[in-house]
Amino acid sequence: MTGTMPQNAGRGPPGTSAPTDEEALAAYLRGDAAMAGELVRRYERPLYGFLYRLTGRPADAADLFQETFLKVVQHAGTFAGRSQFKTWLYSIALNAYRSRVRKASSREQPLEAADPPATGRAAQPDGVAEQAEVGGRIAAAVAQLPLEQREVFLMKVYNDMNYREIAEALGRPVGTVKSQMRLALGKLRGMLHELAEAYDVG
Repeated sequence: MTGTMPQNAGRGPPGTSAPTDEEALAAYLRGDAAMAGELVRRYERPLYGFLYRLTGRPADAADLFQETFLKVVQHAGTFAGRSQFKTWLYSIALNAYRSRVRKASSREQPLEAADPPATGRAAQPDGVAEQAEVGGRIAAAVAQLPLEQREVFLMKVYNDMNYREIAEALGRPVGTVKSQMRLALGKLRGMLHELAEAYDVG
């Protein structure tokens, strides 16, 4: 699974009359149980990828993904249509994650983003190994961002959401979201400065 938002997410496969996310949810509420599965299929890759990058742990990401869609099914009737289904979905996922962070903190076991998995450099060709190393260091730098900045960065860069969508999902003003993105980029530039120098071709 990856965190890249497919181009047809929210609209159904290109060239078909597949329902939008909002239409699929409405159909589910009318009794078409298959539409719940369709929504899971559409967001399996992007939402799982987002949660994996947020937590750094595949098991936590999988648990949160299931918890999110369980809440979608349980509270489908509360979706008022004032926002896109996508932003509603991500707000549910973020609330589930934050709830876990609070519970873990109360047990003095903070749930933080884990280190990226080992790249296995010795077993890979040089070019592939270098790519894996760079990717791992970028992931490690992103994991060090404060949570509110990491959320914005992941949604914008990996899930291709615009600032309005991110603001709706997070319940923050658009200006705040943009400011947090600028702060995230500034911190990442500082953390990755040495990496940029190491790969500078002059």
